[in-house]
Amino acid sequence: MNTIKITLFSCLALSVLTGCIPRRMTLFSESGGIDNAEYRQPDVPSFVIEKGDAVSIQFFGQDNEAVNPFNIGEARYIVDAEGNVTLPVIGKVNVAGKTVLEVQKQLELQASQHLRHPVVRVRIHNTQVTVIGEVKRPGTFAIETPVTLLAALGMAGDMLPNARRDNVLVQRQSNGKVFQYRVNLLTDELFSSPCYYLQKGDVVYVSPRYKSSHR
Repeated sequence: MNTIKITLFSCLALSVLTGCIPRRMTLFSESGGIDNAEYRQPDVPSFVIEKGDAVSIQFFGQDNEAVNPFNIGEARYIVDAEGNVTLPVIGKVNVAGKTVLEVQKQLELQASQHLRHPVVRVRIHNTQVTVIGEVKRPGTFAIETPVTLLAALGMAGDMLPNARRDNVLVQRQSNGKVFQYRVNLLTDELFSSPCYYLQKGDVVYVSPRYKSSHR
C-alpha cells in the first residue's frame, strides 16, 4: 500500500513539474480583480485626422440637386502637408489635428451657408491597429472605428499561455510624437487608461513571461 501511495505521489509531482495538469488561464484576476464588479465604459472616441491621411467627405441635404456640386463621386482627399483638404464649393479647409466628429460639424456649419440642414459624413481610410508578441495570430487589422484593447487582442486570437497580462505595451503616435502606455490586465486600471479604446495606428505588444527556445 505504501508503495502505491509513493508511486501516485510521484506521478502527481511529475505532472505538476512538467505542466501536464491544465490550468485555467484568465485575462483578469480571479480574486481581488474586477470579477463581479461594475464599471462605467468610457465614451467611444473619434479618430483624429492627421497629415497624409486619405479621407472621404460626403454631403447630404434635402435638395439633391443643390447637394451634388459638393460631392465628387467616391473621391478621396489627401490631407496635405499643411493639414488642409480642398473641397468643391467650400474650398480649402484645415482638418489635421481635429477629430472626425469635429470636422463633420465644421463642414456642416460651412455648408449651411448654401444648403438647408446639411449632413456631412467623414471617413478616414486605411485605419488599422497592429498586435504583436505573445498572441495566437499577430498581425495588422483594419478597423473602421476605435476598438477596445480587449477587442484587438481578440482579433489576434487572444493571448498565449506564456503572455504577460500585467504589462501590455501600447505604442501610439500623435502630432509627430510617440507615446507608450503600459496596461496591467490583472487589475481594473484598463477602464481608466487612455488605451481602453485604441486609436488608428496603435501598436500593441504582448511580452512573454519567460523566454523559451521552443514555440
